[in-house]
Amino acid sequence: MRDAVLEARDVSVVFGGIVAVDSVRLAVAPGEIVGIIGPNGAGKTTLLNALCGFVDLAGGVVLLGGDEVTALPPYRRARLGLGRSFQDARLFPGLTVREVLLGAQHPAFRSGVFSEGLRLPLARHDERDAITAVGDVLELVDVARYLDHRVADLSFGTTRAVELAWLAARRPRVLLLDEPAAGLQQSEVAVLGDLIRRIRGDAAVVVIDHDVPFVAGLVDRLVAMDLGRVVVEGDVGHVLHHPDVLASYLGGRRYADVTGSDT
Repeated sequence: MRDAVLEARDVSVVFGGIVAVDSVRLAVAPGEIVGIIGPNGAGKTTLLNALCGFVDLAGGVVLLGGDEVTALPPYRRARLGLGRSFQDARLFPGLTVREVLLGAQHPAFRSGVFSEGLRLPLARHDERDAITAVGDVLELVDVARYLDHRVADLSFGTTRAVELAWLAARRPRVLLLDEPAAGLQQSEVAVLGDLIRRIRGDAAVVVIDHDVPFVAGLVDRLVAMDLGRVVVEGDVGHVLHHPDVLASYLGGRRYADVTGSDT
């Protein structure tokens, strides 16, 4: 994919003698939402970790915006526009929601520690811009009522919403979402797809989740993995009704109604 903003070329990850990700190729274009499905142990989260730099590659390369980032640590990839959520929302539990969202703006500050400590004009300007940016994020994710609540005091669903707001505040080029629907009530899952579409802007999104109907209703394209390999990829109907996918882990006819057809 020539215009891919994120690309994995023959990426492999090995733990001891176990091949967790085996020569995976993946390309995602700006504005595209790609879902990755598969059973436990398929290598989905390990693939996201490889894209983020949390695990070393045994082979292959990762490109972000056409530039190779394989050797860069996670924080460098984040600064280049790679955003990541986790199965358990990793926010600062002792901070308020307001502080978390303001903190998301800090990489864009032009002032340094010295300016901030002395409250110099440039630091005050950065703070005003950050407050404005938080207001913009609150128009996308309605967590304004929780601004002065500590993250540790929030429900799981609200914490997930704050995490997505934090990601939106970073204005990423790529969003990697690891099981965003996990642990949510069904009513929360029902609105999660619209929330993800709102926060992404023109960013590319890669989402993995075991809730197949949720993923199928959200994505433009599906990738099915098993035992570290890509089984099949393509449009939702093609993947969910592919014989290898049905035989491997989707339980036969169980998901035949997801795309409104039978097989």
